[in-house]
Amino acid sequence: MPAGFSFLGSGCAAMGRTLEFACKAFALAGGAILAGLTIMSVVSIGGRILSKPIQGDFELVQFGCAIAIASFLPWCQLKRANIIVDFFTVRAAARTQSRLDALGALLLAASMALLAWRTGMGAVAMKAGGETSMLMSVPLWYAYALMTPGFALTAVAGLHSAWQYWNTK
Repeated sequence: MPAGFSFLGSGCAAMGRTLEFACKAFALAGGAILAGLTIMSVVSIGGRILSKPIQGDFELVQFGCAIAIASFLPWCQLKRANIIVDFFTVRAAARTQSRLDALGALLLAASMALLAWRTGMGAVAMKAGGETSMLMSVPLWYAYALMTPGFALTAVAGLHSAWQYWNTK
């Protein structure tokens, strides 16, 4: 991290702590979802040996993985764990790198805000249309609705990151 870089910086320590707590909670929830999916998969695979698999297990894995990934994104952004291609800027001044990182974080925030909006609208449309999964008849809007908060929180984390990068000396 650049010198002087802190997500709990001056003027926004309480907001930074709250954001960090929320991002960590989402990541832990995503981890719990993946752990649950793993257990369900083991039970289902074991059930195949006894000719009693969990019907539609792959549908639940699809939904759960999508929700888990959306839940991991805010923590990833907050902890600077996204892939950064700095080939062209590696020799740039620290201030220039911080400005470019701020721009990247703003672009990510805008993309995630757009994704949250469209995913939320997709959930509303799917609920209105009554779309369900093929085998288990699980309403598809559930997954979309559960992904939306992760995308929205990632947008907030991106804005916070951009602010921090911009104010790095």
